[in-house]
Amino acid sequence: MTIGKMNRKLHFQTQGRTSDGGGSQAVSFSDSFQTFGQIIPKTGTEKLFGDQLEENITHIIKIRYRTDVSHKNRIQFRPDSNTTRTFNIKRVLNVNDRNKYLNIQCVEGVAT
Repeated sequence: MTIGKMNRKLHFQTQGRTSDGGGSQAVSFSDSFQTFGQIIPKTGTEKLFGDQLEENITHIIKIRYRTDVSHKNRIQFRPDSNTTRTFNIKRVLNVNDRNKYLNIQCVEGVAT
């Protein structure tokens, strides 16, 4: 892995819940930290669900090793001020158990 390929600024977010006053909870996300990484597309599928086309796109995102990344986070990539891509984390893998890099398996654009 060359560090030069990790040229995407990624925003890791943590989920928060607040009471909405009606007995339910509102879910919001806030930025926890930022780091650079590589986004690698892997597969894409489409299916018809409830007369709507639903699309799943999976990716692997590679970053330097950190201990504070888990499936409870989500990742946003903001290439410009008008575009935001959201990735929901499914698995976090420590590459070769060497504590150098993480391979994060994600699904793009699907609500958690």
